Amino acid sequence: MRINLQLRYLLALTLLALSLSVQAQRGPRRFGAGILLGATASQINGDLSAGYNKLGVNTGLRGITRLNQRTDLQLEILYAQRGAQTELLRDPDNPFGFSLTLNYIEVPVMWSYKDWLIEGDDERDDYYRVAFNIGLSYARFLGAKSKDDLNALAAVAPDYLKKNDVSFLLGANFFATRHIGFSFRYVRSIGFMYDPRDWPNPPYQRAWHGHCLYFQAGYFF
Repeated sequence: MRINLQLRYLLALTLLALSLSVQAQRGPRRFGAGILLGATASQINGDLSAGYNKLGVNTGLRGITRLNQRTDLQLEILYAQRGAQTELLRDPDNPFGFSLTLNYIEVPVMWSYKDWLIEGDDERDDYYRVAFNIGLSYARFLGAKSKDDLNALAAVAPDYLKKNDVSFLLGANFFATRHIGFSFRYVRSIGFMYDPRDWPNPPYQRAWHGHCLYFQAGYFF
């Protein structure tokens, strides 16, 4: 129930930003919004695997408030998959192979600095080709799916994973046109997603710390 209320509230904020963008068509564009679709590549420190081998999806909406000519404040609401995997293409015959998919609703908040101005027919059609982002992201854990021949990951996920995650992020955007853009982002959790010190009889003795790469394509209004 709480997840549904958070989702509806944040979706309403994004739709409000889109509405304000439409209302601002007669003057300089102060508000904007976008639709996002992308992929994630993630890993977990502490799970005895290495490399960004776990692929997933991320999709959602972005609301944009232009603070001045070169800076924006951006808020997104995403469905994002994170996790870990022993190898990029999992070998079913590998007796030590595993794959863990973690599903989140995520809300990144970013400050963006823009450069490389492209001038349009009038001021409303101007846009910047590149942008650099820094910010924080809150994610709410929804559930997990594990394919683990050793059952070590299944002993932790989902019951022992923390429901809330706060991460810092760094990213960059490239806009092919005013409406079509591409994003790259590095996201790293500030705390542990699983900490054995939180439990009297932990099922696994090593703490887990997640980080991932986000690749996005977007259409912006």
